[in-house]
Amino acid sequence: MYDVYAVREDFPVLKEVVYLDSTATTQTPVPAVEAMVEYFYRYAGNHGRGAHRLARETTNRYEDAREIVARFLNADPSKTVFTKNTTEGINLVANSYPWEKGDHIITTALEHHSNLLPWLRLQKMGVNITLINPNRKGMIDPQVLENAFTDRTKLIAITHI
Repeated sequence: MYDVYAVREDFPVLKEVVYLDSTATTQTPVPAVEAMVEYFYRYAGNHGRGAHRLARETTNRYEDAREIVARFLNADPSKTVFTKNTTEGINLVANSYPWEKGDHIITTALEHHSNLLPWLRLQKMGVNITLINPNRKGMIDPQVLENAFTDRTKLIAITHI
């Protein structure tokens, strides 16, 4: 079972608070900070940008991380892309996918603007958007979500907490 208390130990800044603003700034866990310190002290170099030892080590570790993430997601590593944050990733998909008139996206009225506005902008290209409203309890009804699917649905953009 997932031990929430053990995970919280990796976030010393959160010892006294419950933090719910991750769409603005995500807190960094201790293992990630340790990995960054190791990078800066042992092999800081540009990924894919040099033949010297530091660049090779950085590239190898970057590609190892890509393999690990792809395996976790059951995805093709060549199609696994790292972005600096969620907003950049969402915009990358919104602006690079070959959308066609009549394609369909499902999202909700509860989304942060970074997960709503890029999809709404696609309406100018003829992409249809279904915006699901929450119920009285502020929840998205799974049946309403399921009923929103069409044969042209290409993407579901929903934040799940």
